[in-house]
Formats: sequence, structure tokens, C-alpha cells
Amino acid sequence: MSPADSDRRLSFIPSVQLLLEKLVDLYPDFREEILKSLIRSQLEILRQKPDQYSFLSGLNKETNMARIISLLESEIETLRRGTLGKAINATGVVLHTGLGRAPINPDWIAGLQNISRYATLEIRTEDGKRGERNDHLRTFLRLLTGAEDGFAVNNNAAAVMLMLNSVAAGKEVIISRGELIEIGGSFRLPEVMKASGVYLKEIGATNKTHLKDYASAIQPNTGAILICHPSNYEVVGFTQKPEIADIVQLAHQHNLPVLYDLGSGSLFPSATYSDGNEPDLQTLVEAGVDLISFSGDKLLGGPQAGIIIGKSGYIQKCEKNHLLRALRLDKFMLFLLQTLLQKYLYKTFAEIFSDTHQALLVSPSVLRERSEKFMLKLPDAIQKQITIIETEARVGSGAYPVLPLPSIALRLHHPQKSAEKLASELRLNLLPVFSVIAGDAVQLDLRTVSTEEEKELLGCLENVLSRPL
Repeated sequence: MSPADSDRRLSFIPSVQLLLEKLVDLYPDFREEILKSLIRSQLEILRQKPDQYSFLSGLNKETNMARIISLLESEIETLRRGTLGKAINATGVVLHTGLGRAPINPDWIAGLQNISRYATLEIRTEDGKRGERNDHLRTFLRLLTGAEDGFAVNNNAAAVMLMLNSVAAGKEVIISRGELIEIGGSFRLPEVMKASGVYLKEIGATNKTHLKDYASAIQPNTGAILICHPSNYEVVGFTQKPEIADIVQLAHQHNLPVLYDLGSGSLFPSATYSDGNEPDLQTLVEAGVDLISFSGDKLLGGPQAGIIIGKSGYIQKCEKNHLLRALRLDKFMLFLLQTLLQKYLYKTFAEIFSDTHQALLVSPSVLRERSEKFMLKLPDAIQKQITIIETEARVGSGAYPVLPLPSIALRLHHPQKSAEKLASELRLNLLPVFSVIAGDAVQLDLRTVSTEEEKELLGCLENVLSRPL
């Protein structure tokens, strides 16, 4: 298109004032300056990329007006509705990072109303005097882990940063080369360490690190030894690493703290999910590790948080660090985290309280029964497109990366729509449904769909599958 043609098309774009008058009639409750800002942004896009908007070729201001108003209405409705909304996770990935990781029991959310106005966030209820927000978790973490003390920040990466900066700022921190992990979003442990103000001292090889490697790396400028559990991958075969207790003994001989980044921590035996070789908090505490960090969501089953437990002296150093003010939790996250920890006090254990653990532990036989009953509630025409198959689900979010969870899925094959198109329509539904594409079909795993969500999922499927091509 020539510049002259482009200029001619742009001359048929309505003015800001004309568009504003239309929008004011449609949205009288909106502030005019907001509507004006939206109009200007939309017109700027049209002027920069007129070729992408074919309706401009009509050279008709009335037509263009209607199309532009339609674009603006769509944007305004998105603003009114908000972009963070409910989704149905039918992928079978229990801790799905993109979908919010650990699901929270709705009953716990109701309790937030009690603290929605004012709360005893930094007040001691026993005497009414000024307290610390971290006090709301201390007793629970001591009882449940055996550690001397503990508190929480906003996520585990923040916990690692705070630990490093508090005990080893300006010094070298020793870590095995095989533990220099990369977590979600391309954030790498070496960069986290650098941002923490410490210097990385790599030792050993990717597959093997010996105690003598730690011993020879200790220098006058050494500040700590960091052990990072590689929860999002596994090195197998010709591998070796020292026992935790031996590393702790070596470090303490040199008056050095041992920090352990556990990542996806669980408060009950990991043998529930795997072969039992995953480190657990109590064992690390008993081994003498000075500071341990782990996630409050993921396997723990609560809100996103980074929990730090360990020796009182080192915990106090972390709490006195000025970084804590930037990393601390608000009253709502503290309430949800405390609510979760309360459940672990009972004999019945947390799995009967936590949606996360229910999803992890549900058996294939139960899932098959649910899937069969679910399918029978669909119209006959849709049932003909579905078969029930055996599949494998995943823990997700870097936890137990090689552990498959035997599962059952509804395999949906549309005779006229590709799996990619069907999965896209499900994702773009008013209530988004996330599935898995397997070959020429879409799979829906009810492992990650609560029984309360089944009715909504039925409605979503009927809505999407009844659409014309």
C-alpha cells in the first residue's frame, strides 16, 4: 500500500470526540478520562498498523465507527471483568504453575472475611502489646518440623535470597556444580546468589561431588555452604554426593552455617508419592542444618510463600535483615498459611484437608468411576466422541519431575475439529478449560477437577462442542 493510500484510509478514522460521545452513552458510569485514554490508545494502534485492520479499507466513517466501538467495548468489558479469573484445570498436572499451583480449600477463604478490615497482625493477643507478624507461624513451625524457629516470606526464591544475604553477604558460598538449578521463568540459582550479595564457589562435577571437594574449597572468605535440592530434575547413573550430616559436621568444624534450599517441601513422608528418597524437613533438622527453605504452596498445599526454619541465631539474623520488609507476607497470606499449618496438627493428617493432597493421592479406580459417571451426564452425541483411557498425570511445579501418577482421562476426539482447535476453544471459553493434546485428541483428567467443578465442566464442554464449525 502506498503512503497516499494509507493516509487516505486513516482520514476515515472517526475523531476522539465522536468516539467518546458514543462510549459515554454506553458506559455512563465510567470516568470520561479513562474512556478517552482507551480511545487514544486504540486509535494509535490503528494509525500505526492500518493494514492489520481490514475494515478500514471501506473508507466509510460510519462503518469504521461501529468497528472501532466494538473493539473498545471488548477492551472495556475485559477491564470490568478483570483478567485474573477462575479456570478449570483438567490437565492432570496437580501443581500447575500457570494455573496457580496448589489449589486452596474454599472453606479457608471464608475465614479471610474475619480479618478483611482490621486484624491482630502485629499485636500480641495475650497482652495486647506490639508484636511481630512472624509470630503467627513460629509455634506451628517449631512443633511440626522440630526446628528451633521459623517464619515465612513471599516465595522460596525470596527465602533463599534472604538466607544468603543475612549470613554470608560479601563472602563466598560453596555449592556443588550439580545443584546450580534453573527454576521457572529462566531464573537461575547463580543469578539469585549474585543478587543476594554473595560470591558463588562451584565445586565438584555435575554428577559427582565429594566431601573433600567441600573441604578444599573452604577459605577465610567462605561464608556458608549451600545445598540445593534439585527438585525439578534428577541426575541418575554414575552419581555420588556426601551425606548431609557429614557436610554439616565439616562446616561446623569451620564455624560455617549450612543452608538447604529444599524447594518443594512436605510435612509428611514423601514415600507417599515416591520411593521415599526425597529429603524431609525433620531429617534435615536432625542432621543439624542451620537454615532450611521450602515452599508454602506446592507439596505443602497452601498459598505461595517461602518458609525458613532453622537455628534461632540464624533465624534472628534473617529477621533483622532490612530486605525482610520487602519480602514479608501480608495478613491474608499469613492467615491462609496458618490455617494450613493448623491442619497438620491432627492425627488424620493434612491429606483429608488439602485439595492438593487429595488430588495427588486419588486412585485410578476412583478416577475411572468419576469419569464414567461424568461422561453419562453428557448428551449422547458428545458421549460418542469420548473414550475413557489410562494415562499418566504429574505432580508439577518441579516436584518429583520423573514420578508419573497413574491416572484416567476422558479422550475427546471431534470428527470435524482438530485437537489443537478444540483445545484452543476450551481455553478461550468464558470459563477457560485447560486440557492436554495427545495425538489427534484432547484429554481431560478429572484428577485436577474438583467434584464441585464437574457441573461447570459439563457446561463448558456442551458449549464448546455445540458450536458450529
